[in-house]
Amino acid sequence: MRKKPLEIKTVETVSEKLCCESCGKEFSCGANVGKCWCFTVELKAEKLAKLGEDFESCLCKNCLGKLATNNAKNTN
Repeated sequence: MRKKPLEIKTVETVSEKLCCESCGKEFSCGANVGKCWCFTVELKAEKLAKLGEDFESCLCKNCLGKLATNNAKNTN
């Protein structure tokens, strides 16, 4: 009987566990593998630049979603 080959997971194939700099909640970030939920969040360039000034790393889905919602309200 043949065994299933061992699958080795590396940083390139596994999402990272990060801590949100805004709320402290742990979340998964897939940016290192090119597939992260944040890629679909739309923010104005000014808001994105401000995030880069205020935070060194990623924000969780909830915190980034709040910013995106505020961003959408400000465009109306």
